[in-house]
Amino acid sequence: MRLLIRITKYIVLIFLSIILLLSLILFRGDISYVDAIDLFSEEESEFFETDVLGLDQKNHEITIHYLDYGHPEDTPIVLLHGAFSSALTFEPWKDELIQNGYRVILVDLPYHGLSTGFGDQVTSIRRSAEVVMNLLTHLNISSFYIGGNSMGGGVSWYLTGTYHGVNQVNVLGLILIDSIYPTNASGAPESGFINVLSSDLVAPLVSKMTPRFFFKQLLNGVYGSYTSPSDQVIDRYYSMLRVNGHRLSILQNSSEDISTEDQMTILEKIVSENIPVLILWGEEDTWISVETTELFKETLDLAAEDIIIYPDLGHVPMEEDPERTILDVIDFLES
Repeated sequence: MRLLIRITKYIVLIFLSIILLLSLILFRGDISYVDAIDLFSEEESEFFETDVLGLDQKNHEITIHYLDYGHPEDTPIVLLHGAFSSALTFEPWKDELIQNGYRVILVDLPYHGLSTGFGDQVTSIRRSAEVVMNLLTHLNISSFYIGGNSMGGGVSWYLTGTYHGVNQVNVLGLILIDSIYPTNASGAPESGFINVLSSDLVAPLVSKMTPRFFFKQLLNGVYGSYTSPSDQVIDRYYSMLRVNGHRLSILQNSSEDISTEDQMTILEKIVSENIPVLILWGEEDTWISVETTELFKETLDLAAEDIIIYPDLGHVPMEEDPERTILDVIDFLES
């Protein structure tokens, strides 16, 4: 009996030692919000404080970071990044857009980049769309193009279908890049493992275990076969993810329940208002299948020429081949 107890103690000790060793190897601390601003803000960086009305009928405050490039009198184009990313994902496009006479506004969405999150740890494309619209109102911008990648694409079509024609808002055109399509926000299957990871006890520790090599592998899977993410791009993603609170928010955020029916109604308004739409997609996207373009084509009543598919690109075409993709965007804007 004593031998069994002794063996059990050794097993427990070895197990705890392995956990401690893995924690030491994988642990990466947060970058404080103040330090992140000093490290990553640019000359064009601006910060805007606003609030949104939650479904709980309470106002929730947030600070949004955005970059404002080009001449103030030029036609604005607003570009929104996807999950795990930041406004800088569209930096490769900005110079060409500015040279062609556009004012470029890049926004860090809630819980990303140098923006903060909401105090109640709730997120949705509805909230993000309202935040972006509040920013544009603050900038006295009522007529603009808007586009987004992945999650940012969802925010873009939600904003377009919700605010176009309201208080003289005029969305000149919509660009969707490997965008999310309407889904039931509450329809995700329950997972006991995910519930454990997001618990108050486990999440604060697990959220810190994100070594750079792990994120490098993740990004390699996001890109297609045309190219691989550069060290500079990997460092940018990795650093922005480590801004204080972002990783924990990814694990513990809950989503507002916006029904698929309501989302489809918003997309249908884009059709009824005859808003021009361009869809760009990487055929090798492993996050959102290229077959999603057919759903958008049917719902938005698009022609074949409104959809451009790049055979060798993945989930972030504007990063993987900015020179090729921006030419298609310019053609759309000029048409």
